[in-house]
Amino acid sequence: MLRSALWAAHWVLRIWLAGYLLIYGWSKVYLVQMGYADFSDALVQYGEMSPMGVLWRFMAFSPTVQVLAGLAEVLAAVLLLFRRTVWLGALLAAVDMSVVFLLNLTFDVPVKQLSGLMAVAGIVLLAPNLIRLGRFLLGLPTGRPVHGRISSHRIVVAVTKWTSPALALLLIIGSGVAFGLRANWGQPDPVPAVAGVYRATDSGSRTLEGAEISQVAFGQNAFDGRARLSIRYADGSFQDGRYTVSAADPGADDSGRLDVTLFPKLDGDQGLVRDPVLETSLDYAIDSSGQVRLTGDGLDVTLVSDPERRYLFDREFSWEPSEPINR
Repeated sequence: MLRSALWAAHWVLRIWLAGYLLIYGWSKVYLVQMGYADFSDALVQYGEMSPMGVLWRFMAFSPTVQVLAGLAEVLAAVLLLFRRTVWLGALLAAVDMSVVFLLNLTFDVPVKQLSGLMAVAGIVLLAPNLIRLGRFLLGLPTGRPVHGRISSHRIVVAVTKWTSPALALLLIIGSGVAFGLRANWGQPDPVPAVAGVYRATDSGSRTLEGAEISQVAFGQNAFDGRARLSIRYADGSFQDGRYTVSAADPGADDSGRLDVTLFPKLDGDQGLVRDPVLETSLDYAIDSSGQVRLTGDGLDVTLVSDPERRYLFDREFSWEPSEPINR
């Protein structure tokens, strides 16, 4: 009876751990958790970022790293859901979540306790096979994996022999499809024509809500029509928000209207959930040289592309040995 109860607790723990691994894993595979490197981040200065912001932008810059990290978590969940591979899934989960816990700890990400608990859960699930793992590391014969059943009743065994793998496959595939549909399979909308990093020229009115604009960045990654934007003001303050594009002419990409939502200016600790401080509409027009003119709400400013502020995004990969560019 006690043995069955322990294996029942073992089963509950591995389902719990597999569920969380699928949630976090798929969110990385479809680039939901950390997102994409975005032009709107070009105006954020290093010293202004929180430790979590540094980590998120690091992961967002390399979709390959983010996807591989997600696949490692999904694979651990898949292995946990099948009885014969639980030990391997537990080992992989313990390694995955130990790394995540270390990152959360050193970059001050709020979910330290959860990631630490998931790492411990992986070790607990691995416990029945720890001796086998030790023998493997010592190069000794390991024997068969240790796994038990909640019940040895022949009817229960016969039913779970087929239903358990079927439910596991349903959970794995169903969760992947659900996340994929919600995230549009990780693919953003077409890049808005106005997307880019700009500096304001001295001509026209550069004032928005009483502050003079110095730089503007319109994000290139739009989802459901919404993309990020950021503004750097002449006094050094920083403000971010969201924008959507509504074209004046369905066939024209060089002019239209931006519906802009701005959040409070950067000032100390600010959570992810913030109330907007300004909602307005601005007209834009792009000329043949790529300059953008924004008008509306007392604003009439001309923006020119700022290649130094988007250097990170324009820098191309090079395989050949060359002079290090560490700027």
